[in-house]
Amino acid sequence: MSVRSLLGLLATTASLLVGPHAAAQAGPGGWEFTIAPYLVGAAMDGTVGVKGHDVTLDVPFSKIWDNLHFGAMVHFDMKNDRWLLSSDLIYMDLQQSTDVANGTAEATMTETFVEVAGGYRVSKEFTVLAGARFADLGGKLSFTGTNADRSGSQSKSWVDPFVGAQVNVALSDRWWFDLHGDVGGFDVGSKLAWQAYADVGYRASDLVSVYLGYRALDIDYESGSGSTLFRYDVLTAGPQIGVAFHF
Repeated sequence: MSVRSLLGLLATTASLLVGPHAAAQAGPGGWEFTIAPYLVGAAMDGTVGVKGHDVTLDVPFSKIWDNLHFGAMVHFDMKNDRWLLSSDLIYMDLQQSTDVANGTAEATMTETFVEVAGGYRVSKEFTVLAGARFADLGGKLSFTGTNADRSGSQSKSWVDPFVGAQVNVALSDRWWFDLHGDVGGFDVGSKLAWQAYADVGYRASDLVSVYLGYRALDIDYESGSGSTLFRYDVLTAGPQIGVAFHF
């Protein structure tokens, strides 16, 4: 599926690292449900290391669509007056070529992040969060020229616990603002991982909202040593846009 097809499917673009939390009418048992497909047009900056060989990953926002083979993101949450349960899925398949001494290096990354969190709503506007983010990364480095013998592939999976908070403010009957931040890893999985995003949304109807915002997800993970070293130290950041369905 092409990026253009996915954009049409989402009806927007409309990934970190979790979408809108607009006020919805209560469903059965007083719970409100939201499902929100979205896309992140993000720049990526950092270092990827496979089998002890590092390559700099530098994908500006203007080039993300050229390097993105496939991407899918979706958020789900359910909440009542006091509790929030949410989950988030991000999948990206990226490829970038970089000039190196006496040849080129092509880095291919498949990234899957699955986040599950629970929250306590201190007030209607403020929620404290705790959860875990599962990361599954596959990396492949293909060198040409004199470095061809350094080519290789490697994959790693880990879980990062995190804590955070979010603020949701109703600007009017139709407009809302959402701010989220979390930090985790703590050497349980990655050394450190943090995520932050802000969205402005418009409630088009009781069932549908559209939103636009900015998201950043930074992960610093390292495992192994020498020829078994796997490194992922990357900041992914950029605008996000999506559509949310409430029921």
